[in-house]
Amino acid sequence: MSPLAQKEARRDSRRRKMLWAASNVFSAVGFAQANMQAIADAADVTKATLYMYFGDKEQLFRTVCECWLDEMPEPALPCPAQGELRACLGRAAAELLRQSEHPAFVALTYIELRSNRTLQKRWRQRYRPYRTYLEEALSRSVRCADPEHAALQFLLLVAGGLDSHPAQVTESRIGAAVELFVQAYG
Repeated sequence: MSPLAQKEARRDSRRRKMLWAASNVFSAVGFAQANMQAIADAADVTKATLYMYFGDKEQLFRTVCECWLDEMPEPALPCPAQGELRACLGRAAAELLRQSEHPAFVALTYIELRSNRTLQKRWRQRYRPYRTYLEEALSRSVRCADPEHAALQFLLLVAGGLDSHPAQVTESRIGAAVELFVQAYG
């Protein structure tokens, strides 16, 4: 490995170590209570090093959240939505459950529950494939006059708020949401 490649590898390793430490601190105490010194101590670097890499606490927080969002797998939903409404709702809900069990989702949930900040645009982007899938499935129901609105309602029933502080997705919550929508639109 060339000296330049070794230097880049060390820099990347140090950056990952700082992000991991920051994630742990933000998870434990939230954004408001976290401070750069505590994060630097947890990462075993100087505060100056932390500022050199990330600029300020806000940028570090955003970078931590972005990294976790990037770690989350893309939704595995067929395109176009196929089958009966119950099957489509069940697939979307099961995929939401799978996503909610991913370590990146869990980490983000802890960070966001302890912080008053959220990356609303990125959360909405994460839910867009579900919403599109559900709109398509619901548009085939003659009883659904507004598939866009109904898709959003289904997501809110299953996952809670889309913009911040996601609720825990459970099988019983999913089952109740699917049953409600099948009764209304199936």
